[in-house]
Amino acid sequence: MEKYNNFAVLILAAGTSSRLGEPKQLLKVGNETLIQIAVKNALEISANVSVVLGHKSDEIIKEIVDFPISIRVNSNYKEGMGNSISYGMSDFFESEKVLIMLCDQPLIPVSHYKKLIKKSSENKNLIICSKYQNKFAVPSIFPRIYFKMLENLKGDKGAKKFLEENPLDYVSLEDKYSMDIDTKKDYVNFLNNYVVR
Repeated sequence: MEKYNNFAVLILAAGTSSRLGEPKQLLKVGNETLIQIAVKNALEISANVSVVLGHKSDEIIKEIVDFPISIRVNSNYKEGMGNSISYGMSDFFESEKVLIMLCDQPLIPVSHYKKLIKKSSENKNLIICSKYQNKFAVPSIFPRIYFKMLENLKGDKGAKKFLEENPLDYVSLEDKYSMDIDTKKDYVNFLNNYVVR
């Protein structure tokens, strides 16, 4: 499987999953947890993968400790996604670009990440994001010129707000692949209606 040089992946997995009532990172889809699926997908496109954990990190680390990745625990994860992005960006000082993704969208195919990378290679200094449900969102690729701005994010100001404020291009993703798991109902619906790839 081709891996891309000077290209890093940041997986955000620090949240409290407050609406779910348990760590979504540890939810099982088939024989794998959501965090394992995210890590495996990331490793298919890059050898430089970093995961930012926070809530219940001791439990989640056990699921991914054997993967060749960087695991970082953000003690200030309660401040929000922007804080976790900022915390994770310090891993990528040698990378030209970083793809930011979430751990709770297990249906996004690796082929979509590759489409983002291809478009990014054609627009070297432009943010390349995903578009689904009529909105721009992660997974998104950010060139080096945006690294310092990402490092300066604070609180709950995450990638969504960042995308609204900067020029970008996008790759469309079918809505059915964008499903994230935030509640028990989401999880039951997911298990009842989707086949693991």
